[in-house]
Amino acid sequence: MHRITRHIKEGFVGIIRHGAMSLSSVTAVTLTLLLVSMFLLLTLNLQQITRSVENSVQIHVKINADVTDMNAILEMESQITKIIGVTAVTYSDKNKELDSFILAFGEDGKIFEMYRGESNPLRNAFLVDVSRGADLPLVADIISKMKGIESANYGGENTVKLVSLLNSVRNGGLILVSFLSFLAIFLIANTIKITIYSRNTEITIMRTIGASNNFIRAPYLIEGVIIGLLGSIVPVIATITGYMYLYKSMGGVLVSNLFTLHAVFPFVYQISAVLVTIAVLVGLFGSFISVTRYLRWSR
Repeated sequence: MHRITRHIKEGFVGIIRHGAMSLSSVTAVTLTLLLVSMFLLLTLNLQQITRSVENSVQIHVKINADVTDMNAILEMESQITKIIGVTAVTYSDKNKELDSFILAFGEDGKIFEMYRGESNPLRNAFLVDVSRGADLPLVADIISKMKGIESANYGGENTVKLVSLLNSVRNGGLILVSFLSFLAIFLIANTIKITIYSRNTEITIMRTIGASNNFIRAPYLIEGVIIGLLGSIVPVIATITGYMYLYKSMGGVLVSNLFTLHAVFPFVYQISAVLVTIAVLVGLFGSFISVTRYLRWSR
């Protein structure tokens, strides 16, 4: 326990004694984490929007007018449910279809009430949900070839392209987050390496009196963790306050209610926890790499 306390104390002393170097490392972590935070917020919200778009897009399947037997309709529903990628199938009769048609026109839709009953020209239909936007064309094509089906529409290629674009941007954001994390490790490793070189005499003395590599390495690892924690303070505050302001000013949506953003809480706390974790790991690995390399070279 005494040894651990001593290493922690030496870690703090090392940061204070080499203030300029420590400040440089903290600044590197802060700037990098600010970028990581922005890309995380963007990436995770795009994931939320993509999921929202996929959930809102359905395949509208029209049943042939001559198919009126409910047993035949239930059999078709069962066949559609078994298609890979289909998550739900909802039957919508002609009356429900007319209700949806009228609702889509708002107040002007009342004029279509005259088509109630036998004069209703619409078809019975299925509303089919799929697990992924990319599955829409394939599932729609399979359904359209089934006996008793008039057509299967899902909004066309533009819907698929939108989902694909959102997924591409999201994946690109995750790649950038990973790249920025490795960049932070590189910057801290080089900064701490310079710090170690300036303290080579101290390390040489410790090795001369028989100190083990782990004993020499420990204070530098503590320094790395402290640098990471200090560097995460500003990004965490900026993430919480910035996202709260952004969410409030945009009303929780992007452009329309179809593109909903993550609710502020607990989302910002989760992002903050990720930032602190990245900061600690970056500081720890950066220090470990530098100290290990130096101890290997100085043998």
